[in-house]
Parts: sequence; structure tokens; C-alpha cells
Amino acid sequence: MKISSVVSAAVAVGLGVFVVSAVQAGEASGRIAPHAERWEARIGGGIYDAGVFVPHDFNGGTLNGEILAPSPGFLAWLGSPRPYVGADVALSSDPVHFLYAGLNWEARLTGGLYVGFSAGGSVNTGRHIGPRDLGSNVLFHLQASAGVDVTESTAFQVYFNHFSNAELAGANDGFENAGARLVLRF
Repeated sequence: MKISSVVSAAVAVGLGVFVVSAVQAGEASGRIAPHAERWEARIGGGIYDAGVFVPHDFNGGTLNGEILAPSPGFLAWLGSPRPYVGADVALSSDPVHFLYAGLNWEARLTGGLYVGFSAGGSVNTGRHIGPRDLGSNVLFHLQASAGVDVTESTAFQVYFNHFSNAELAGANDGFENAGARLVLRF
């Protein structure tokens, strides 16, 4: 197993433990799922093939967009995560685009500052990025984010996306990107 896969798994488990702990500690205080009842659109951009767990073979940008739905009541026991769907459209000489979906958790730290974690799945337009092999066109999607509310309906956020097959396919070079985006709630 590659070191990057072990580190990625550790980060995912750590974020999961954080979410569960935050749910238990902050559910009554309103710190968990501060925007669970609202729709949200996120749009921005970032750096293609950037991250700490994969090699940096390519340069370029990515356009990122997501839509988050209000949390359905039956997910309250999980901390009221919101379903999301998103896309990364690569702007590079060897682009691979990603469409992803899953559940998003958020916890308010203080005032308008919050952190988020998303977990789900993705499909991508290419299994190979140059010499790197993603192992599959269907991958897991993990996302970490941090944001600050500017108003009740707008925020700015930084994000980090990780795509991997978690060593379930023969190859697992993984892919990452990071960036910033505007958040609009309605």
C-alpha cells in the first residue's frame, strides 16, 4: 500500500472522528450543520493537480462548482449532512474532469468561521493523466473546506478535493486539486 493511500485514509478517518465528536459535543449549541436547512451554490476555481498526497505532474487550473441541498430529516442522527453534487472542469493540456456527489458535514468554529468535510463518489472523463493511472473511472471523493460567512447568504471558502479508488483497483495514483470559491445560500 502506498504511503499516500495510508495518509489519505488517516485523514479521512480523522475527519470522520472530528465530525462524530463535533456532533456529540455541539449538537445542542447550534455549531453543527449551521446551514442545514438552506440550498447552497458554490462556484470558484483552483489549481489543477495540487495536493499533498499525489505527485505534481501537471500545471493548470480547474473550475469548480457545487450545489448543496437542505439536509433531509432522516439524516439528523448523522449530524444533518447535506447532499451535494459538484464538478471540477480542468483547464490544462492533459485534462481530466470530475463529476462527484455525496454528503457534506459542517461545523461552526466561532462567529462566521466554519469547517466542512464531504465524502462520496465520483466519475471522471479519463483514467490516465499522462503516465499516472487513476485505476478506474469511478473513484471515491473526499473534500475538506474552511469558510467564513460574509453575510447570512454569502461566504468565501477554500477547499481541497481528493479523488482515489482506495487501492480497490490495480493502480491508485489518485488526483487532487485545491482552490477558493464564492458561496451563495438561498
